Amino acid sequence: MLLLTFLTLSCAIFLLAWLLYEVVILLIIRKYKDVQEKRALKLTEELEESFIFWEKKRMVFIYFTPFIFAGLGFLLLRHIISVIIGFILGLVFPNLMVNIARRQRLKKFQSQLVDATMMLSSSLKAGLSFIQAIEVLCEEMPAPISQEFYLVLKENKWGISLEESLRRLRDRVPIEEVNLLVSSILIARESGGELTRVLSRLAETIRNNLKLKEKIATLTLQGRLQGLIMMVLPFAFAYFVYKQNPGHFDIMLETNLGRTFLVVALVLQIIGMILIQRISRMKV
Repeated sequence: MLLLTFLTLSCAIFLLAWLLYEVVILLIIRKYKDVQEKRALKLTEELEESFIFWEKKRMVFIYFTPFIFAGLGFLLLRHIISVIIGFILGLVFPNLMVNIARRQRLKKFQSQLVDATMMLSSSLKAGLSFIQAIEVLCEEMPAPISQEFYLVLKENKWGISLEESLRRLRDRVPIEEVNLLVSSILIARESGGELTRVLSRLAETIRNNLKLKEKIATLTLQGRLQGLIMMVLPFAFAYFVYKQNPGHFDIMLETNLGRTFLVVALVLQIIGMILIQRISRMKV
């Protein structure tokens, strides 16, 4: 009788633990799915702002990138730390790709801005209104600058004032040259200045500004490459040593003093990365 009671109690405890385990796992999966769905929606909206249209079905890769990177980390180092780092990198990777895509689009927009400004000035000199000049720009210029100015035209047709549409353009394309262009147009329209002359001078100013930025980028290229090498070198060296002698870092991982040194080294490495980036980056 006592044995039967013990077995019944053990089975009940086991079933209760199993049910709790199932509930916890389901809650974690549901929470992870909700978080990733929100991220997918946000990334889709950010891509659409850059006129990059992806179906929501294609954004399903966001759910799997953390596990893919975690698996790659395990295959490379076969350690729980590499799995955790890989999972974190997988979470960050989609945002990183979206930021790279938006940065490339802004850079392309910036390179087209001088020609677009000259086209606006030429159209105004030919006797066209400013709206008609924008229409010519949308027809003649390639993406992405034609897409952004076409959106200005659409907003204007929807009843939004041209000034407000240009301000929205400045918010969508947060670069210095666009801010300068929109501010100059708004001031000229409010003060009654000659917009053709303003745009001609502005095109020359933007051209000189871009040339100066390219020159600075060329002069700081060596420093940025050195910084990149110094960022990668410690991790590459540690990986090479670990593959040659897996027990080489045991004293660092198994003792409190060794783990403290590793944390201090990692913090100093991050500080060094930030300082190198700050030193090699100049604002014009």
